[in-house]
Amino acid sequence: MIKLNTKSMILLTKCLEVRNPSLLFLIESSEDKNHTVEFYNELRQAVGEELAEKGFRHNWEPNEYGLELESLIDELGRLFMPH
Repeated sequence: MIKLNTKSMILLTKCLEVRNPSLLFLIESSEDKNHTVEFYNELRQAVGEELAEKGFRHNWEPNEYGLELESLIDELGRLFMPH
């Protein structure tokens, strides 16, 4: 399972249910060390699609949901960045 806090995991799951359901099994079943950069980029892409569709006000400023999605994208990015 990937290493996210509960709130982030719920948000990611919600995004994947709509944007890329095939990844749901992978985030829950496989070990973090087996994930590739490409895998994390697929997760970020799904969240990014959700952000583009539902995360902005009419003036293109992020709404509250958009800010949560942006934070999740950053959090996913940190999971595969060298420490």
